[in-house]
Amino acid sequence: MWFKKAHFSPPTTPSARAPAGGKPFDFVDEERRNKRLAVAGLVIVQTLFSLGTVFVKWTLKFTPVTPIILLLYREFSAAVILVGLSSRYGAPLQKHFWHFLAAGFCFFLNQALFIVGVDLSGVVVASCIQPSQPIVTLAIAVLVGQERLDTNKCVGLGFAVFGAVWVVAGDMLMTGKSAAEAGKNSVVGDLCLIANCVAMGLCYVLVKQLNKMYSPLVVIAWIYAYAAVFLVFIALFFHPVGAEWLLPKQAIPVYLYLVLVVSVMGYITISWSNRHLDSSQISSFTCLQPMVGVLGAAVFLSEMPTVGEALGGMLIIAGLLFTVSDGKGLKHVPSGRSLEPLEGDSTARNGEGLRRR
Repeated sequence: MWFKKAHFSPPTTPSARAPAGGKPFDFVDEERRNKRLAVAGLVIVQTLFSLGTVFVKWTLKFTPVTPIILLLYREFSAAVILVGLSSRYGAPLQKHFWHFLAAGFCFFLNQALFIVGVDLSGVVVASCIQPSQPIVTLAIAVLVGQERLDTNKCVGLGFAVFGAVWVVAGDMLMTGKSAAEAGKNSVVGDLCLIANCVAMGLCYVLVKQLNKMYSPLVVIAWIYAYAAVFLVFIALFFHPVGAEWLLPKQAIPVYLYLVLVVSVMGYITISWSNRHLDSSQISSFTCLQPMVGVLGAAVFLSEMPTVGEALGGMLIIAGLLFTVSDGKGLKHVPSGRSLEPLEGDSTARNGEGLRRR
């Protein structure tokens, strides 16, 4: 079975794949450093994602661009850039075509449903629903044997999701406001955002498997390419007849931000981090989005956070600390991922070649 979990242990002797002139367990310290870098990178990426949500909502509200046109330009441009950057590492093998296609379809659903959901439901609701990604990702990863439940993950995810919900629902509970007064009128938009989280959770699990065989840049580049192909076909059927296909110049700044910052830089970082952290840990960082989204709305839309939003933000931070903590030190390589190739490994130098098994 493709998802079969493998367990790897550190070498028992200094001669077992030890770097020349180094200590036998130097790779353990290197992996710990990579985990810390992954955590820091994901915090930055999710912050930029949240700001992108605010910018997208502003663009859809104040410019004539439609959601599908903005998404089409973003996906196609990012795919071209990422495939170009990954070309030095070659293309995926034909036997993995369906794996990349499935991941690309999930990624396409994630992007398309998110922009539609933001357009219908708004920034705050979108940011609140995003933290369901860790729950979905963890459930899928456990079902396929990629991860195991532990106390830290369960407690951390519980804190983070509860805090994210409290960002929006806390004030309704404390003040007695109705859902309509809180702006939750779009059931379709909410359903799109929930489906968006399910699609991305499955995508994280698929990416985790592909990262065992390919460079993270190759993985995200070709997933983006397949997602762009799906989007082109969808745009042909769902774009309004007679509507403008050109991107309005007012939307160009946000388009550049989405392509260069969110898509290229953000998803390369996520793909690389997925080699050093579990899939559920990666998705748990989406719990930062409600807090950052509230702050972004305060800065760009002059909307100040409330007491409920502040309390929810603190719970989110507590949840993230639990989720990313590793109380037992470096475990066996998480989720069946093989250890990072060491210096002198000619088959996969710097983690960029294929791992043949």
